[in-house]
Amino acid sequence: MDALLRFRYRLLRIRLATLVAMLVVPVAMAQTNNNLTAGDALMPPQYITSPSGGFAFGFRAVDSDPTNFLLATWFRFADDGSSSQPQPRSVVWFLKKTTMGGALVAPATSVLNITADGRLMLTGTGGEELWWARTRSLQRGSVLALSDSGNVRFLGDGDIVLWESFRWPSDTLLPGQPLSANYSSFGGFLVSKRADAEFTTGRFSLAAQPDGNVVLYIDLFTADYRSANAYLSTDTVGPNGNTTVALDDRGFLNYRLRNGSVHSLISPEDGSNVGDYLRYARMDPDGIVRTYTRPRNGGGGGTPWTVSGALPGDGGCNRSTSTRQLLCGQGSYCVETKERLRCMCPTGYTYIDAQHTDSGCTPAFDPPSCSGEKSVSDEFSLVEMPSTTWEISAYYNKYPSVTEEQCRNYCLSHCYCAAALMMAGSDCVEVGALTSGRQADDVVTRTLIKVRVGNTSHTQEDGPAATYKIVTIVCMLCLLLIAIGGLVAQRYYLLRNSDSRRPLYSGVRVFSWKELHQATNGFEILLGKGSFGEVYKGTLRSPQQQPHLIAVKKLIDSNEYSEQEFTNEVQSIGQIHHRNLVRMIGYCKEGRHRMLVFEFMPGGSLRSVLFADQERRPPWCWRAEAALAIARGLEYLHDGCSAPVIHCDIKPDNILLDDHGVPRITDFGISKLLGSQQVHTTVTNVRGTRGYIAPEWLRSDARVDTKADVYSFGVVLLEMICCRRCQERVVHDAGDDDDTVTLFGWAAQLVVARRTELMLDGELEVDAVEDKERVEQFVRVALWCMEPNPLLRPTMHRVVQMLETRNRAQLQALPDPPDCYIESSPSIPQLKIE
Repeated sequence: MDALLRFRYRLLRIRLATLVAMLVVPVAMAQTNNNLTAGDALMPPQYITSPSGGFAFGFRAVDSDPTNFLLATWFRFADDGSSSQPQPRSVVWFLKKTTMGGALVAPATSVLNITADGRLMLTGTGGEELWWARTRSLQRGSVLALSDSGNVRFLGDGDIVLWESFRWPSDTLLPGQPLSANYSSFGGFLVSKRADAEFTTGRFSLAAQPDGNVVLYIDLFTADYRSANAYLSTDTVGPNGNTTVALDDRGFLNYRLRNGSVHSLISPEDGSNVGDYLRYARMDPDGIVRTYTRPRNGGGGGTPWTVSGALPGDGGCNRSTSTRQLLCGQGSYCVETKERLRCMCPTGYTYIDAQHTDSGCTPAFDPPSCSGEKSVSDEFSLVEMPSTTWEISAYYNKYPSVTEEQCRNYCLSHCYCAAALMMAGSDCVEVGALTSGRQADDVVTRTLIKVRVGNTSHTQEDGPAATYKIVTIVCMLCLLLIAIGGLVAQRYYLLRNSDSRRPLYSGVRVFSWKELHQATNGFEILLGKGSFGEVYKGTLRSPQQQPHLIAVKKLIDSNEYSEQEFTNEVQSIGQIHHRNLVRMIGYCKEGRHRMLVFEFMPGGSLRSVLFADQERRPPWCWRAEAALAIARGLEYLHDGCSAPVIHCDIKPDNILLDDHGVPRITDFGISKLLGSQQVHTTVTNVRGTRGYIAPEWLRSDARVDTKADVYSFGVVLLEMICCRRCQERVVHDAGDDDDTVTLFGWAAQLVVARRTELMLDGELEVDAVEDKERVEQFVRVALWCMEPNPLLRPTMHRVVQMLETRNRAQLQALPDPPDCYIESSPSIPQLKIE
């Protein structure tokens, strides 16, 4: 019923828009001059033209909703007539909400005019101000003119340019239009659309930066020129600075430095015929900057535009950021075609967003329950994808020099293996989840995708076609339901909270409150309590499966932050699978109830075993391997996901042990999943734990990134080495409280003195004392992670490398402990823990 009502309402709006257009078309047809003067006004769908008639500027109807309009400039061809609906690719400029935002959408009652006080203003229904031109001076404007170059200029007395569209580019550059680094403090940008006919903000941008660099970014450009989101850079940072990018009349896309040197970004094949072709350069929705051309006298708007050059020039599928993110989203792989890059789903996977296939893919089948470390192999099979590779900065397991059959058996027997990669040289690499991939003839890697038996059909269908089929089926079912159910179905729909049972990601189960109430026996066994709420033990039972234990995190209704925590948890954990991360099984969002369901960890927390009595403390060999496992889990959060996930509260309480003693990171209640709007997270409420919080958290303008987790891991690693709490201090045997040193300072002194064995109990930890070099290696890595300056800390990928290596040269390259930890103290042998 709801879908039918929306359809009828949409149809009514379209008919009203058609009526409005019929009433104003005679005026629009008459308004074909090339300027707008004081006292004149433009209203949808009116426009003005350039002197030659080659460009039009005015109101263009939105493709998905003709009752709304864009203020835009477009190529105007002979067969366009009076149409205000040119092809999307013909639009070369559109008014945006902000510099980095999507198009400003104006209603059919909008008016663009020059006000009595000389301002160029766009108003909406009722005369409210939607936009006005920010002029370079206080001078009043009197004329708005469209030139044959496609530039819209607002002119004052003496034809002084007060505002021009060339200075505010959208996704396109025309010949003679500069993209200047001095347009703002951040530089000049071209920001892609989400799709060719969708004028919302896309994922990619081209930036001409004040530091002299020209950079292509995934997601939005930020003020941090060391952004991890860059996938191409000219590396021209230097004193010259203030780079300008421009498309010349021959179709060359160049950048010019302050010293006057000119360098080419795109060199077209047809760059000799200057006057015979129309040209433009565009930041396309797939992340490639392309230059387009077509004959100037080539007929009407139906004549196709030809791609004459591209940036990157190598196709683009193999381009990645420093965080190993490719142009396609998590779980999908990139294929180069003649027109565009295509993001495809592997066998058994489906698009997260069929309209935007670059958003990534998710399994179209239920993943294994993974109640233990092993999986029933006959429930799953491996499907081969030739010539396909994936970014694997964080892998699950690696087996050198094995056969394909052995590799298959490894992956099928390991529950958390999502795919196995057969590399060159017969190496087998298991990955816990698919990241970004690419498929090409030059790729020698073969991918073995794990899918549930019976789910082996390809889901590579184009987004629009797949969506059409889905919509058709849904509509037919809805009509059938209406015919059978009538008012009963409508009442049921109104009484149910439809949002509460809609899964956000495939493979994550949606529970009702009643199901979880029964599973926990009325929330009887309390496992723990925190700022987010309470955690209860439960048991899931079904006729088809064996009962298995779960942990239900019940968010407190009265906590205003619990809604945000719930959203972060579901978006973060629901799509992440790794052997060292606690897995989310499902969630409940019903009425006011917000609950998350996780696999139960019977081994308790790391804190419970780490700080137990000396007789029950785990041996050094276990602690060393557990520290490496935790580092790998954190590395996967930072580098293995489609966007870096910041945990924000790494501590022993948030590291649990499964029934095999394998450590798993849990509690993402205060994590921040970095979205497309930002690279760093600005923290307004510090929610970490004292002793584990990175120093940058405590600044009023705290901008926190993954390096905050690195600091917290360093603290945990130091605690795991000596089995002592970070808040403890070291004192004299005499017990003088004024003569103490922090645990961090003590460790730093021991490293400098080459006496790290004093951190251990020699009588109880003989294995650690004998492994003195590795102990010192771990202490050095821990202190490096705890460097106060986040820029000097290693990444978790580097941490994993340094914990794994036994290469003496690499170990000698580890930096000395930070000076701030080397405090004056009594002689080291006399120190003890308070």
